[in-house]
Amino acid sequence: MKKTKLLCILHYTPPAHGASKVGDFIKSSEKLKDEFDCRFIKIKSSDTIENIGKVNFKKIYLVAELFFKILFTVIVFRPDKIYFTASIRGVAFYRDLLLSSIWKIYRFFKNCEVFYHYHTKGIKEFVESDRNKKLTKFFLKDINLVLLSPMLEADFQDVKTFNKVYYLPNGVENNYDETSFEYYILNKNFDAKINVLYLSNMIKSKGYFEVIKLANQYKDKNIHFHFAGGWQNDKDEKDFFEYIKTNNLEKSVTFHGFVNGNQKKELFESSHIFTFPTRYKNEAFPLSVLEAFSYGLPCLSTDEGSIPFIIHAKSGVVINDLDNLSKGFEDIKENYLTVETAKYCRKRYLDMFSLEQFEDNLIKVLK
Repeated sequence: MKKTKLLCILHYTPPAHGASKVGDFIKSSEKLKDEFDCRFIKIKSSDTIENIGKVNFKKIYLVAELFFKILFTVIVFRPDKIYFTASIRGVAFYRDLLLSSIWKIYRFFKNCEVFYHYHTKGIKEFVESDRNKKLTKFFLKDINLVLLSPMLEADFQDVKTFNKVYYLPNGVENNYDETSFEYYILNKNFDAKINVLYLSNMIKSKGYFEVIKLANQYKDKNIHFHFAGGWQNDKDEKDFFEYIKTNNLEKSVTFHGFVNGNQKKELFESSHIFTFPTRYKNEAFPLSVLEAFSYGLPCLSTDEGSIPFIIHAKSGVVINDLDNLSKGFEDIKENYLTVETAKYCRKRYLDMFSLEQFEDNLIKVLK
């Protein structure tokens, strides 16, 4: 039987962020390739996190290159379905608007279903101007939305020109089978020094500075705070280490830099609590929280984006105000450091946020 032709236009690493990590998995999915005749085109924009959102000559060239690559592929490959990782605002939106002209014209000649997968939020603010609202309505006209959770649908209430909405929660890698997780969690010491982990990009609005201030409050306790991630700029890095030095936190804080592979796995395994007090304006569905669940770690986070959808009362604490961070930390420290909680977090991950679940759900959406 002839396979449906699927063209995927998406981000993948570098740089490493939520959408690119998901893109890496989609590109490597054997199940997807078994179901569809696939072609993949990378959305090249920024080589590093700090370059995201900036305009330069190289980016203009990359947009032109991407446009003609998509145009050529559409003409030659003639896809039945197009999957596209869409951007919400700024220069990236206007780039996407330009690219969308290709499939909008193509659909006059061939019946082709188009899916826009959004990995972020903020469209409600972007369409407050009449011009942006009209352009966004045109961009979304007659396509299918793929959102990370029902909590993000309200973002699109003023631009309802799309066809259908599908929900596709992100997934992350599973590092254990059932036996090895059981062995790991039963041998985890919950009575020793508490290790608290912040692992994400070191962007101030993602909350790492709130966590370092929390570390200062608990520096005389048997608690150690670990930070891992890449810096957005040199000033933030300097301020972070100056705060550590000024407050004598060298013995209670460790910065690990950007981690991956075994180093990342060991860091999760040695931790007891994952904390992510983000107020990042585009935060929609942080993969780091899903990773923490996969290791059985209860999470302390904010009510940003879909985080209340991810973290249930039995798997962590969600705060609605950063002033409540200390109170939330006390709650999670006193009530969640148990084998039972760890097993529940792990079960929630397996039921909803594993890569296998994501892969199956993605195929269902596209079919």
